[in-house]
Amino acid sequence: MKKFVQVSFILGLFLGMNSCYYDAFPEELESIDDNDDIIEVSYQGDIIPLWSQCVGCHKGDEPPDLRDNVSYEDLLNGYVVPGDAEASILYKSLLGIDGVSLMPPGSKWPDSKINLVKNWIDQGAKDN
Repeated sequence: MKKFVQVSFILGLFLGMNSCYYDAFPEELESIDDNDDIIEVSYQGDIIPLWSQCVGCHKGDEPPDLRDNVSYEDLLNGYVVPGDAEASILYKSLLGIDGVSLMPPGSKWPDSKINLVKNWIDQGAKDN
């Protein structure tokens, strides 16, 4: 029995050491700057679902109103500059830059969500 435990231990140690093999990490994909290669972002299908976590505060009391039926008009009333995310208060608030408070407060969104909003604005902020 003692020999079985020793062999099991050695076998486990051998397997454990060989399982610590790491492949090289893939190189970061370069971001696509060419608007021809960017898939068109849909306000209804891609952007409105992002507001689900925001409507707790932005439901008419705190501007902009991000409820489904009024969010588009409210965003284009001073928060979004169609075709220019860098000049849009909405985009700046997601990054917390240029003196605009970070939204949501205290927790920056993942880059994938921020880029989705940026692409939607840069594509003309269409109500599609």
